[in-house]
Amino acid sequence: MDENGFRKILNEVSVLNYDNGKKFINTDRLDAISRLLWNSSYRRINAQGLFHLYAKAPLGDIRGEILLISSHVDCHKNITRCFAQEYGSDCLKGTFDNVLTNAIVLQLMLEDSLKANVVVAFTGDEEEDSNGAIKVTRYLKRVGRNFRAVVLDVTDMGWSEACTFTVENDFCSSFWLERIIRCAMESGQDWKFVPSDPAHVPMAVPLENIIRQEAEPDESWEYDEQGVECFSLCIPTAGEMHSDNGILVRRNALEPYMKMLRKICLVQ
Repeated sequence: MDENGFRKILNEVSVLNYDNGKKFINTDRLDAISRLLWNSSYRRINAQGLFHLYAKAPLGDIRGEILLISSHVDCHKNITRCFAQEYGSDCLKGTFDNVLTNAIVLQLMLEDSLKANVVVAFTGDEEEDSNGAIKVTRYLKRVGRNFRAVVLDVTDMGWSEACTFTVENDFCSSFWLERIIRCAMESGQDWKFVPSDPAHVPMAVPLENIIRQEAEPDESWEYDEQGVECFSLCIPTAGEMHSDNGILVRRNALEPYMKMLRKICLVQ
């Protein structure tokens, strides 16, 4: 990973973005995303209401099932400023919920590392009712496209175990989940699985990788309610997510998380 290039992207998108549950009312981050992708292979194919959707081709021209990457851009109401900075030699500190995964997926898009059937949604209202996830689901169904979703987010799980990523909220078939778990195991990284139901952990997950707590709600809960197969890929952080003080992320987690996301998109 080009860390300097990533830091430039992270700094560009570390700006505010708000919505009122129906539409975006501050689009500073969405505008930054648009500028960064202007000369890329991606085009914004929908920018209505509570999501901006990007793809390499018109949806009708994409072959096979679509894989949706969903990364929310809305700031919690307690956040009044956004920042990203060095914190010692091992960490970055910033208002990373959820600008961190915005920047990570942008890096992959700018590198042209994702397959043609992968589309990316930057969504709003995640901090309240996840109406952005609901709206993008209804849009894709209305245009007749079947899809599965990977939700990107930060998490407070796995930090004490020094994990580089977590797989959470398994609202998906055992077949797809087994492939995801295989990717995680082959990554050679420390990672954890945080189930949607601690009483029913899939057999494919090694015991040593399980955190037996119910995963926190995120957009995956709404995708599941809308009948969409999904799970969350999260990056561990420490601190109060919904505060101007910012949270910590380990620098050595960034590239493994990015590689895991890239691999998931290749082996779907």
